[in-house]
Amino acid sequence: MRLAIYAAVLLLLLAGTEAQQKAVPPECTKVTRVHGSFPKGPFKTLPTESYKSSPSVKFLIQEDGSVSGVSIARSSGVADIDQKVLESVSQWKYKPRPSGCGVIENQMTVVIHWGESH
Repeated sequence: MRLAIYAAVLLLLLAGTEAQQKAVPPECTKVTRVHGSFPKGPFKTLPTESYKSSPSVKFLIQEDGSVSGVSIARSSGVADIDQKVLESVSQWKYKPRPSGCGVIENQMTVVIHWGESH
C-alpha cells in the first residue's frame, strides 16, 4: 500500500515538473522581424513551368535572430521564384530574444505580386 502511495506521489511530482518545463515565458514567443526583403522579378520561367501559387517557406529563427534551415514547403511551380524566395528569407533578421528561449520554427507563405506597384 505504501509503495503505491509513493509511486503516485512520484508520478504527480514528475507530471508537475513536465508541465513547468512545457510552459513557455511570453517573451520567448514574440518574434519581430527587423530586416528582410521579398524577392523582386523579373523571374525566369522555363517552358515546362507554370506558376501555381505563392510559395510556402519553412524556417527556424535562432535565439540571436538569425534564420536557418530555410526550405520550400510548397513550391510556386517556378524554380527561379522558389530559389529567390529561399535566398531572401535566408537573409532575414529578427530581434534577438532572451537567452534560453531556444529555436522557433515558423512556416509562412510569401506572396509574390506580379504587377508593378503604383
